[in-house]
Amino acid sequence: MSHRSLLIFKNQYRQNMKRKVLLSLAIIAAVSSITFAVTRAFFRDTETSTGNTFTVGTLDLAVDDSNGTNFEPFVIEGIGASGNIEGGKTWTVKNVGSLPGKLFFSVANISNLENGCNEPEAEIDTTCGTPGAGEGDLGNIVAARISIDSVEKYSANLLESQADTFGTQWNALAPVIIEPGSQTEVTMDWQAPRDSYGNEIQGDSLTFDVAFDLEQLTQ
Repeated sequence: MSHRSLLIFKNQYRQNMKRKVLLSLAIIAAVSSITFAVTRAFFRDTETSTGNTFTVGTLDLAVDDSNGTNFEPFVIEGIGASGNIEGGKTWTVKNVGSLPGKLFFSVANISNLENGCNEPEAEIDTTCGTPGAGEGDLGNIVAARISIDSVEKYSANLLESQADTFGTQWNALAPVIIEPGSQTEVTMDWQAPRDSYGNEIQGDSLTFDVAFDLEQLTQ
């Protein structure tokens, strides 16, 4: 092959190689363009919810329109005018909150006091120590009855040893549910017939506290 022919062949070879390189670059560019187009083909839409508010409900108990006071003390003393020991109290219990609640009732701090021992009492209670030193006898004869919406539910004597009985028997009842804005009536009355006691209660006194609790109703 002549020198001229060799030069022509080399020039043609270089041109062919350039065409191949340019073609490869064009193919890569085309593929990249397609990939980019496919990537951008996924649409996206975003919605934002604003002004959301989370409010915690309330549970609030009002007893006889008194909000914040859940204990009421009672003192039974100075008895003897009629012979019958009797009395009672009805409470209107309201749920002034926004959540339904389960009502609980209990009696606490029962205290029977002897308050000394005069001659007529000493003839019966010779030591003035029955049921115990300094303890009175009223609780032995005074029974308290608990009613819900005028329906009697149970009763127990007002003795220190019987204090837990009131709450226990209440819990054994069907739950008392008070819806928001609703109310129920709870009555506690006590009595002892005239023929159920004698001089052993002279000078004695009896005190106790009544408590109400409203607990959030859970599923």
